[in-house]
Amino acid sequence: MKVAFLTMGKDIGGAKQDVLTLSQKIAAHGHDVFVIAAPGVMDRELTGTPVQFIPAEFYVRRPWGLWKASRYLLRVVRENNIELVNPQGFFTAIIAWLMRFSLHRPHIPIVTTIHMFSSLNFYKYARLLNIFSDKIITESNCERVRLESGGAKRNRIEVINNSVDMQRFSQERTTPVLRTEYSIESSCVVFGIVARLSPEKRHSDYIEAAKIAHHRFPDTRFFIIGDGPLRDTLQAQAAGHDYIIFTGARRDIPNVLRSLDCFVLSSEVESLPLSIREAMSMSLPVIATDVGGNREIVAENITGYLVMPKIPDQLAEAMSNVIADRLKREAMGKAARKFCADRFNADNWAVYTEQKFEKSIKQH
Repeated sequence: MKVAFLTMGKDIGGAKQDVLTLSQKIAAHGHDVFVIAAPGVMDRELTGTPVQFIPAEFYVRRPWGLWKASRYLLRVVRENNIELVNPQGFFTAIIAWLMRFSLHRPHIPIVTTIHMFSSLNFYKYARLLNIFSDKIITESNCERVRLESGGAKRNRIEVINNSVDMQRFSQERTTPVLRTEYSIESSCVVFGIVARLSPEKRHSDYIEAAKIAHHRFPDTRFFIIGDGPLRDTLQAQAAGHDYIIFTGARRDIPNVLRSLDCFVLSSEVESLPLSIREAMSMSLPVIATDVGGNREIVAENITGYLVMPKIPDQLAEAMSNVIADRLKREAMGKAARKFCADRFNADNWAVYTEQKFEKSIKQH
């Protein structure tokens, strides 16, 4: 089987990390796997792996740019005899669909993976996926409901939970680099959020909650891992509070998570966040807002706490609960690891997706 993953943009977020993991898992099963994406990060990450990287500037949304991208994709598909394309999002699905407008159109299926649209208002266009895609894969039941509400056909959608490489994200294979870099004692309770510094992630709520929790429990630190357009604004909000630490973007996320006692995600909109799954794999309790598919993976008072979005006081209260009871936070971390192993095993994820691809090729 020859399959190609199509992605847009140069940064590495949860969706692209999923592509990195899944493409390598499927390639390890003996298939020819291609990742077609903008060069800069993905190509470096895939160096030395069996996955073949093909550079392409797919971050276009204007009609002419989409058409040009489709001509490039058509050439790549023909040259490499690709049997299936897997666009990672709405606009890459359009590019793949436009590829079919040719005198010698490629008779290959388009199986689109939708992680989450950039805006909830955009789901009203989900019905167009019935045109652009033969099948749709999504990562959570929440996302399936959103797509169906926008007109995507139920019989085209299949939920396959994205997973995490639990060998890479394990305490046994990692070291607490942040505690070493910032000289933090083992007695200090450390929180962290790993997310792009963008409005929907609501880092401002995390910072306000950190101020409240630190006032109650001074022996605490609060890391913000990532970069993005709100960095200057958020650093200004945290100015004068040296227990709130910005690390910038990091690629050693397993070691970063190993440094924490609790993972936090304060978003106002989500699907099924990879960052939560990675944290759970690292035996961390999770505090997350009750949005999107978070309720599907965070069990209240068992693997962590769910709080309402945009209410820093609730976030601070959950943080205080984690700080005050060491035994309970350790028990929640162990339960999180077990839940992750039972439901989000990366090998199973690769097998399910591989079977979906093979079935689509046979039926097309």
